[in-house]
Amino acid sequence: MRTAHRLTVTTALACAAALGLTGCFQPSGPFPDLSGSQVADKSVNALRGASSLTVSGSVWDEGKPLQLNMAVSKAGDCKGSISSKEGSFELIRNEQFVFIKADEPFYRSQMKDLPKEQADEAVKQMAGHWLKSKASDPDLKEVADLCDLDQLLKEFEDSKGAQKGKTTTVGGQEALTLTTKTTDGNETLLVATKGEPYLLKATLDGKEPAEISFSGFNQPVQAEAPTGKDVIDTEQAG
Repeated sequence: MRTAHRLTVTTALACAAALGLTGCFQPSGPFPDLSGSQVADKSVNALRGASSLTVSGSVWDEGKPLQLNMAVSKAGDCKGSISSKEGSFELIRNEQFVFIKADEPFYRSQMKDLPKEQADEAVKQMAGHWLKSKASDPDLKEVADLCDLDQLLKEFEDSKGAQKGKTTTVGGQEALTLTTKTTDGNETLLVATKGEPYLLKATLDGKEPAEISFSGFNQPVQAEAPTGKDVIDTEQAG
């Protein structure tokens, strides 16, 4: 036993001396051959490879917190909702059209500069109805970006300095924790360790904390166009 122990110690010391304490010890844990930054990049690329996904959680836009839940496909179809202190709206987009249905508080917040009588009439006509517009309408570019998977994932392109941490679970799935210090706060990414290495969750602390979850991978997006009297064609209505 002592001889075996001496051989083990001798081998380890020789290996450490020859390779600067690296190379003789096999890394353990998920993604052993990848750095934290490489795992983060791999997880975002996996999301880009999905035909569709659902993104939900809370983010900040122009200093204001927003809650969102959007099912998005690579084909550009999407369906979901966005809400804030200023109101909320639902969104459906398919290949040809965009449909938006907003509540009264949302329209009020958008019409603060209009005379009250004019704003009242506009809100009365639009609130609670689906407004139908062409998907190619340049005035809807910001809305279109909400349905663009690549645009949604741009926030996660910079993964320099990501460090591996412990494993945890997200919705029953095992995930590896990655942490990165950024100018906006500490970012934490949770990456699936089984099957496709999808990014499952991202959080950011600091003055504008955010929390985003990704799910529903490769599931059909139910972006059927609404019909009936609640639909207002903006092109026909002028």
